[in-house]
Amino acid sequence: MAIANLHDDLEERLRLEFVDDARDRLQSLYDVLDGVAKGTREAADVVGVVRLEAHNLKGMGTSFGYPTVSLIAHRLEDYLNGIRTVTPPQIADLQVFLDRIAEVVDRAEQPALAETNQIIRALPVRYQFEITDVEIRDVEVMLVTPSKVVARKVGLELAACGFRIVKVNDPIESIGHAVRVPPDMLIASMVMDGLSGLDLIRGLKAMSATKDVKMALLTSMSLDNPVLREVPPGVAIIRVGEHFSDDFANAVAAFDLG
Repeated sequence: MAIANLHDDLEERLRLEFVDDARDRLQSLYDVLDGVAKGTREAADVVGVVRLEAHNLKGMGTSFGYPTVSLIAHRLEDYLNGIRTVTPPQIADLQVFLDRIAEVVDRAEQPALAETNQIIRALPVRYQFEITDVEIRDVEVMLVTPSKVVARKVGLELAACGFRIVKVNDPIESIGHAVRVPPDMLIASMVMDGLSGLDLIRGLKAMSATKDVKMALLTSMSLDNPVLREVPPGVAIIRVGEHFSDDFANAVAAFDLG
């Protein structure tokens, strides 16, 4: 009993230390945004500072029992991807991310899966095109691939459809994301370290939380490759190369997403 109490006390002390540290990090970020608003800080300084702290909070949230903090921080990293400075509307969006993290950190009980889904889905999205040029759809696609080239190519196709994009490099990490915030569609590269796209899809199809998610396997294999016979029914196959655009369009149409 004494050992159990010591363990509980240690966990509680570590949790409180995380909360205090997270609050300090958030306050420093609020100060940065306030400095930009007051003209005492360059807008170009914001991206690097926020990206660093988002990365730190993402890792710490998972370690200290705040998975929703990690999910929000991951979305914040996605939001900042590819930009060097921020505009006033983007500053307002960053404020929303920080507010959501602060709210979760201050909660005595962490959000259940359904509420976590609502929190994440309501976060701001940065589109890399003029919104007037594309019809924005309430569709979220998780792209799981370690390749930056593939992520960019597929990301552009998804953006052209007006979809929200969540990029995850690590297939193991993607399982937690998919279970807590099931996407409308998941696209996974066949070849990945640790877990192949095929195994990832088969695993998610076996889970009650994700079995109904539309899924597609991204591969360089030809359709007659014996390995692809193991793809579960209903899973689309998207071939990279000359067939990519047609396969992607067919998958979107088959899943009634576009």
